[in-house]
Amino acid sequence: MPPKPKYTKEEIITAGYEVMRENGIDAVVARIVGKRLGTTATPIFTYFDTMEELKEEVYRKAQRECADYLNECIDFFPAFKEFGLRWIRFAKENPHIYSMLFMLHGPQKTTVGFINTDFIEVMKPMQKEIMDIFSISEQDAEQLIEDMVIYAQGIASMCVNGVGDFPEEQISRSLSRLCISCVTRCRVLAGNLDVKQMQIWMSNLEKIPERKARE
Repeated sequence: MPPKPKYTKEEIITAGYEVMRENGIDAVVARIVGKRLGTTATPIFTYFDTMEELKEEVYRKAQRECADYLNECIDFFPAFKEFGLRWIRFAKENPHIYSMLFMLHGPQKTTVGFINTDFIEVMKPMQKEIMDIFSISEQDAEQLIEDMVIYAQGIASMCVNGVGDFPEEQISRSLSRLCISCVTRCRVLAGNLDVKQMQIWMSNLEKIPERKARE
């Protein structure tokens, strides 16, 4: 009977993930991952024929970590704004992961395509939340989310590239202004713009989202 492997497949993936998180995907090479495990490169090839196979698993783990973090926005109000804040926060706290997912080795699809497929479970609740708050159509709510994420991706990319480091309060205000601008456009086109109501929404949306009380 062959000896039982000293390291599990998941331990090797986790080691590769940690190397990537700290130094980027290009640092995920056999020697460095083996060193992270406290051994040689040999155990890696017990489960993977090539390092590219390990990198694919590292990529999938990064996707799950990102999705899990962003999906927690649903526990906050307003969830759609928390989603935008978390998008940027994740990039600032995990620049190598964000770079791999969205800038260097990301999937061959648009950011909008990414949020519509990987975050489908929170997209519908966020759309309904926007529709309920601002009395706009489902299509307009979906467009607001897409515009917000495209805007958030721009700020996130600047942070990752070292172009700027924006305080969360400033980011919050910027996202609020963008959302109000989108809603104003929708209401103007629908012919039902209420200036006093818009002022109330502007005031409420300036606040940092708060965690919902447990039911």
